Amino acid sequence: MTQRKDIDAMRRKREIDGLVGALSDPDTIVRLTAAEALGTVGDERALQPLERLKFSDPDAGVRRAASFAHAQTAGRVAGRKAAERRPGGT
Repeated sequence: MTQRKDIDAMRRKREIDGLVGALSDPDTIVRLTAAEALGTVGDERALQPLERLKFSDPDAGVRRAASFAHAQTAGRVAGRKAAERRPGGT
């Protein structure tokens, strides 16, 4: 079972697989914290798991956190892709 302090360590190390795995934890606060951490990191690999979670989690707070994190991540990914399309790629 993952703990909140583990989520923070994974966020700092950008361990996306560990954070995505924590979205399935039985503890509501762990799922919520993992969703928030994924939104902070903004990695494209989190989009699909967050999309599923925002519609399927039994807890409204987790669904809200997943929805916000999904929007944050989608915005960051879109920004990076737009920057890559610009002349010079920056």
